[in-house]
Amino acid sequence: MTIDGFAMIGKNTAALVLTAVMLAMPGGDIYAQAGFTQTGVASFYGKKFHGRKTANGERFSMWAMTAAHKTIPFNTKVRVTNLGNGKSVIVRINDFGPHLKGRIIDLSRGAAAKIDMIKTGTAKVKVEVIGDDGKADHEKSKGNVEFFRVDIARADITGWGVQVASFEKMDNLILHLDRLKEHGIENVHVQMAMVKGQRVHRIVVGGYESEAAAKWKLKTMKEEGFDGFVFRIP
Repeated sequence: MTIDGFAMIGKNTAALVLTAVMLAMPGGDIYAQAGFTQTGVASFYGKKFHGRKTANGERFSMWAMTAAHKTIPFNTKVRVTNLGNGKSVIVRINDFGPHLKGRIIDLSRGAAAKIDMIKTGTAKVKVEVIGDDGKADHEKSKGNVEFFRVDIARADITGWGVQVASFEKMDNLILHLDRLKEHGIENVHVQMAMVKGQRVHRIVVGGYESEAAAKWKLKTMKEEGFDGFVFRIP
């Protein structure tokens, strides 16, 4: 399983597009105003929709910080707080949903992992629309900016490995590496490769001396909410 894509599309595309247009019209963006809050149950969606188109035409990435909502306009940023543990994540609305009754927002799998709701599947959350204060990017509040320390070292690995994901966008790569580190997963490498003329970055855990060792590692990683496949490192 190689993860190169993004996205999801609803059953009634025309209706979803029309809804998005109506919400973006003057007087229709009441739910996009900063400070608007909503409390209810959140769910998440991931691999099944990975790479499909979202209602706003983007490609859905299960690792990107995005979400689906029925009334908040596309490209609006919201803060979602898990009321069970106090953890929060900032996501951008790029899809229409959820389609199940009783849910107020559908998070990407990556966003759901940030607030520790993978094992439970759902969580009671508070959704808060974040406004644009007009400041330059480097002046924005801490909640809109993330910093990562990057240590680069060339490595030669052999034997067997587990390919966890493959990304074209660097931000998705960094966020996924951050998740792996948070779960204490070691021996993580990034392989740069050209696929059909496009640069991709593959996350590989390894190398292990045997295929059995790599399969055992994949099994333990699945218990932490990750997926992938075992392969022989050239």
